[in-house]
Amino acid sequence: MDRTNWDEITTRAYLTLLELDVHEFPIAIKKLKLKGVKVISFQKYSKVTGVAIQEITLEHELDDAFLIKGLRPDLQIILYDIEKYPPRLRHTLLHEIGHIKCNHTAHGEVEEVEAHFFAAQANAPNAIIREINRRGYKTDVMFLMNCFGLSGESAKKKIEYLQKYHFQHTNDYDSLLLSQFQGFIDSKYPVRISQYDDDYFDELENERQNWR
Repeated sequence: MDRTNWDEITTRAYLTLLELDVHEFPIAIKKLKLKGVKVISFQKYSKVTGVAIQEITLEHELDDAFLIKGLRPDLQIILYDIEKYPPRLRHTLLHEIGHIKCNHTAHGEVEEVEAHFFAAQANAPNAIIREINRRGYKTDVMFLMNCFGLSGESAKKKIEYLQKYHFQHTNDYDSLLLSQFQGFIDSKYPVRISQYDDDYFDELENERQNWR
Protein backbone atom coordinates (compact mmCIF):
# COMPACT_ATOMS: atom_id res chain seq x y z
CA MET A 1 0.00 0.00 0.00
CA ASP A 2 1.33 3.44 -0.95
CA ARG A 3 1.78 5.43 2.27
CA THR A 4 3.19 8.51 0.58
CA ASN A 5 1.10 11.68 0.58
CA TRP A 6 1.98 13.10 -2.85
CA ASP A 7 -0.16 16.20 -2.34
CA GLU A 8 1.74 16.98 0.85
CA ILE A 9 5.11 16.60 -0.88
CA THR A 10 3.92 18.94 -3.64
CA THR A 11 2.95 21.44 -0.95
CA ARG A 12 6.40 21.17 0.62
CA ALA A 13 8.04 21.71 -2.76
CA TYR A 14 5.96 24.83 -3.42
CA LEU A 15 6.62 26.21 0.06
CA THR A 16 10.33 25.70 -0.54
CA LEU A 17 10.16 27.75 -3.74
CA LEU A 18 8.36 30.49 -1.84
CA GLU A 19 11.02 30.35 0.86
CA LEU A 20 13.83 30.53 -1.71
CA ASP A 21 12.15 33.64 -3.14
CA VAL A 22 13.28 32.79 -6.66
CA HIS A 23 11.43 34.48 -9.51
CA GLU A 24 12.55 32.71 -12.66
CA PHE A 25 13.46 29.35 -14.12
CA PRO A 26 15.80 27.57 -14.43
CA ILE A 27 16.61 28.06 -10.75
CA ALA A 28 20.20 29.25 -10.33
CA ILE A 29 22.31 26.99 -8.13
CA LYS A 30 23.48 30.02 -6.14
CA LYS A 31 19.84 30.79 -5.25
CA LEU A 32 19.42 27.54 -3.31
CA LYS A 33 19.79 29.16 0.10
CA LEU A 34 17.59 27.98 2.96
CA LYS A 35 17.62 28.63 6.69
CA GLY A 36 19.63 25.97 8.46
CA VAL A 37 20.97 24.54 5.21
CA LYS A 38 24.41 25.25 3.77
CA VAL A 39 24.88 24.37 0.10
CA ILE A 40 28.56 24.32 -0.83
CA SER A 41 30.62 22.71 -3.60
CA PHE A 42 33.13 19.94 -3.00
CA GLN A 43 35.72 22.28 -4.47
CA LYS A 44 35.02 25.17 -2.09
CA TYR A 45 34.65 22.90 0.93
CA SER A 46 38.00 21.30 0.10
CA LYS A 47 39.66 24.70 -0.17
CA VAL A 48 38.19 25.95 3.12
CA THR A 49 38.86 22.81 5.15
CA GLY A 50 42.00 21.53 3.47
CA VAL A 51 40.40 18.12 3.02
CA ALA A 52 41.03 16.55 -0.40
CA ILE A 53 38.04 16.05 -2.67
CA GLN A 54 38.87 12.34 -2.92
CA GLU A 55 38.50 12.10 0.86
CA ILE A 56 35.30 14.18 0.92
CA THR A 57 33.70 11.91 -1.69
CA LEU A 58 35.16 8.67 -0.32
CA GLU A 59 37.21 8.20 -3.50
CA HIS A 60 34.23 9.46 -5.59
CA GLU A 61 31.85 6.88 -4.12
CA LEU A 62 29.63 9.81 -3.09
CA ASP A 63 29.07 11.46 -6.46
CA ASP A 64 27.10 14.54 -7.57
CA ALA A 65 25.87 15.66 -4.12
CA PHE A 66 25.11 14.37 -0.65
CA LEU A 67 23.66 15.56 2.64
CA ILE A 68 25.59 15.83 5.92
CA LYS A 69 23.70 15.97 9.22
CA GLY A 70 24.84 16.17 12.83
CA LEU A 71 27.81 18.53 12.61
CA ARG A 72 25.71 21.19 14.34
CA PRO A 73 22.15 20.86 15.67
CA ASP A 74 20.99 23.92 13.70
CA LEU A 75 22.81 23.21 10.42
CA GLN A 76 22.66 20.68 7.62
CA ILE A 77 25.19 20.74 4.80
CA ILE A 78 24.71 19.71 1.17
CA LEU A 79 27.97 19.17 -0.66
CA TYR A 80 27.98 19.01 -4.46
CA ASP A 81 30.30 18.73 -7.45
CA ILE A 82 30.23 22.07 -9.25
CA GLU A 83 31.55 20.44 -12.43
CA LYS A 84 28.47 18.29 -12.96
CA TYR A 85 25.96 18.89 -15.80
CA PRO A 86 23.79 21.81 -14.51
CA PRO A 87 20.35 20.26 -15.19
CA ARG A 88 21.37 17.05 -13.42
CA LEU A 89 23.00 18.98 -10.56
CA ARG A 90 19.95 21.19 -10.02
CA HIS A 91 17.69 18.15 -9.70
CA THR A 92 20.18 16.43 -7.39
CA LEU A 93 20.41 19.43 -5.06
CA LEU A 94 16.63 19.77 -4.92
CA HIS A 95 16.49 16.04 -4.26
CA GLU A 96 18.73 16.48 -1.20
CA ILE A 97 16.67 19.48 -0.07
CA GLY A 98 13.64 17.22 -0.48
CA HIS A 99 15.06 14.81 2.09
CA ILE A 100 15.28 17.73 4.53
CA LYS A 101 11.86 19.20 3.80
CA CYS A 102 10.18 15.78 3.96
CA ASN A 103 11.78 15.22 7.39
CA HIS A 104 13.37 11.94 6.34
CA THR A 105 15.16 10.15 9.16
CA ALA A 106 15.89 6.97 7.21
CA HIS A 107 17.51 6.29 3.84
CA GLY A 108 15.50 3.78 1.86
CA GLU A 109 13.61 3.24 -1.37
CA VAL A 110 10.50 5.13 -0.21
CA GLU A 111 12.55 8.13 0.91
CA GLU A 112 14.40 8.20 -2.42
CA VAL A 113 11.17 8.14 -4.43
CA GLU A 114 9.71 10.94 -2.29
CA ALA A 115 12.83 13.09 -2.67
CA HIS A 116 12.81 12.59 -6.44
CA PHE A 117 9.14 13.59 -6.56
CA PHE A 118 9.85 16.67 -4.45
CA ALA A 119 12.66 17.69 -6.81
CA ALA A 120 10.44 17.21 -9.85
CA GLN A 121 7.68 19.37 -8.36
CA ALA A 122 10.12 22.11 -7.29
CA ASN A 123 12.12 22.07 -10.52
CA ALA A 124 9.08 22.23 -12.81
CA PRO A 125 5.93 23.03 -10.78
CA ASN A 126 2.60 21.81 -12.12
CA ALA A 127 1.01 25.21 -11.46
CA ILE A 128 3.54 27.01 -13.70
CA ILE A 129 3.32 24.40 -16.46
CA ARG A 130 -0.44 24.57 -16.56
CA GLU A 131 -0.53 28.38 -16.63
CA ILE A 132 1.93 28.55 -19.53
CA ASN A 133 -0.02 25.87 -21.40
CA ARG A 134 -3.22 27.87 -20.92
CA ARG A 135 -1.49 30.80 -22.61
CA GLY A 136 -1.16 28.75 -25.78
CA TYR A 137 2.17 26.93 -25.42
CA LYS A 138 2.47 23.19 -25.95
CA THR A 139 3.84 21.14 -23.09
CA ASP A 140 6.44 18.78 -24.52
CA VAL A 141 9.98 17.64 -23.74
CA MET A 142 11.63 20.56 -25.51
CA PHE A 143 9.45 23.09 -23.69
CA LEU A 144 10.36 21.61 -20.29
CA MET A 145 14.05 21.62 -21.17
CA ASN A 146 13.98 25.23 -22.38
CA CYS A 147 11.72 26.66 -19.69
CA PHE A 148 12.92 24.86 -16.58
CA GLY A 149 16.38 23.71 -17.62
CA LEU A 150 15.50 20.04 -17.19
CA SER A 151 17.66 17.32 -18.66
CA GLY A 152 16.11 15.33 -21.49
CA GLU A 153 15.60 12.37 -19.15
CA SER A 154 13.88 14.46 -16.46
CA ALA A 155 11.69 16.17 -19.06
CA LYS A 156 10.53 12.81 -20.44
CA LYS A 157 9.72 11.61 -16.93
CA LYS A 158 7.71 14.78 -16.24
CA ILE A 159 5.69 14.24 -19.42
CA GLU A 160 5.03 10.64 -18.39
CA TYR A 161 3.89 11.89 -14.98
CA LEU A 162 1.50 14.42 -16.55
CA GLN A 163 0.09 11.78 -18.89
CA LYS A 164 -0.54 9.43 -15.98
CA TYR A 165 -1.71 11.79 -13.26
CA HIS A 166 -2.74 14.97 -15.09
CA PHE A 167 -2.98 17.49 -12.22
CA GLN A 168 -4.29 15.04 -9.66
CA HIS A 169 -1.86 16.27 -7.00
CA THR A 170 -3.52 19.53 -6.11
CA ASN A 171 -1.98 22.31 -4.08
CA ASP A 172 -3.24 25.23 -2.02
CA TYR A 173 -0.27 27.40 -2.98
CA ASP A 174 -0.80 27.56 -6.74
CA SER A 175 -1.89 31.20 -6.71
CA LEU A 176 1.01 32.32 -4.50
CA LEU A 177 3.48 30.52 -6.73
CA LEU A 178 1.97 32.04 -9.87
CA SER A 179 2.22 35.47 -8.29
CA GLN A 180 5.89 34.93 -7.44
CA PHE A 181 6.71 33.93 -11.03
CA GLN A 182 4.28 36.34 -12.73
CA GLY A 183 7.04 38.51 -14.20
CA PHE A 184 8.90 35.51 -15.60
CA ILE A 185 5.77 34.03 -17.14
CA ASP A 186 4.62 37.33 -18.67
CA SER A 187 8.07 38.03 -20.10
CA LYS A 188 8.84 34.59 -21.53
CA TYR A 189 5.35 33.33 -22.30
CA PRO A 190 2.94 36.15 -23.17
CA VAL A 191 -0.62 35.09 -23.94
CA ARG A 192 -0.94 33.70 -27.47
CA ILE A 193 -4.67 33.08 -27.34
CA SER A 194 -7.51 35.28 -26.14
CA GLN A 195 -9.15 32.52 -24.12
CA TYR A 196 -7.65 29.68 -22.14
CA ASP A 197 -7.29 26.48 -24.13
CA ASP A 198 -7.29 23.29 -22.08
CA ASP A 199 -7.43 20.91 -25.06
CA TYR A 200 -4.01 19.46 -24.27
CA PHE A 201 -4.92 18.65 -20.69
CA ASP A 202 -8.33 17.35 -21.76
CA GLU A 203 -6.45 14.95 -24.03
CA LEU A 204 -4.22 13.86 -21.14
CA GLU A 205 -7.26 13.31 -18.94
CA ASN A 206 -8.95 11.21 -21.64
CA GLU A 207 -5.83 9.06 -21.91
CA ARG A 208 -5.72 8.66 -18.14
CA GLN A 209 -9.38 7.61 -18.03
CA ASN A 210 -8.75 4.99 -20.73
CA TRP A 211 -5.97 3.42 -18.68
CA ARG A 212 -8.29 2.51 -15.82
